[in-house]
Amino acid sequence: MRYTRLTAAHDSAYSRGSVHAYLLHGEVPTLVDAPTSDAAFLDELEAALNAAGDGPLAQVIVTHAHPDHIDGAVAVHARWPATVFRKRAPLPQEDGIDWQVIEKEPMLAAGDSELWVLHTPGHAPDHSCLFDVHGGTLIGGDLAINGSTVAIPADYGGSLREYLQSLRAVLELQPRVILPSHGDPILQPASLLRGYLSHRLAREQQVLECLAAGIDTADAIVDRLYAATADALKPAARQNVIAHLRKLAEDGRVESAGEAWRLRST
Repeated sequence: MRYTRLTAAHDSAYSRGSVHAYLLHGEVPTLVDAPTSDAAFLDELEAALNAAGDGPLAQVIVTHAHPDHIDGAVAVHARWPATVFRKRAPLPQEDGIDWQVIEKEPMLAAGDSELWVLHTPGHAPDHSCLFDVHGGTLIGGDLAINGSTVAIPADYGGSLREYLQSLRAVLELQPRVILPSHGDPILQPASLLRGYLSHRLAREQQVLECLAAGIDTADAIVDRLYAATADALKPAARQNVIAHLRKLAEDGRVESAGEAWRLRST
């Protein structure tokens, strides 16, 4: 799989200041994610197409609909109006683009390869990863970040249970490398993903210990568990805590009473 990584500045809540898109070179020139309408990004994309001899952009595949992955779709469409745009439902409405829905887990021609479009919800309900089965490269969207963990925005469609299932599903594929939307390539995916699973299980135990000690609201749990976290990151931490609490409720281990949470008696 031949590709060019394109990086755009972005100031959305989970972008960490910048986001990567991937231009896949070959018979079906494909852009994975359209993060910005900035003219400099579009010019860089056009230059990369020309340098590779690809011809016009044929396809855009959006991993999920968070702003730092889709904000540039309309501008990309305006410059390459014949491009096919694809993502999982729900599809954007009234943006002038004839979106094609990705259903189930198809194989799609992209660049010079056939990529397996995996449904990997958790960070977002419509999240997809793209897997080059033959080369072992996974374009990971926001499934994983080198050197950090991934936020689970529970109030905006995030699900910790689904995220853990997605991590396990990708682990089974044994990818050789993950190309993330933020940060450097992940060259030891199995180690990182197993670490994520261990981290989430440990955090779950910490949340249970907080409830046992009478620390019973999301904000109070954030103050206890994320005391050293920068204030700018506290909203994301709060979403993570809520995601843990909701999973524990689904497991029948806790219950809510308004803003407060408590352990369920057995």
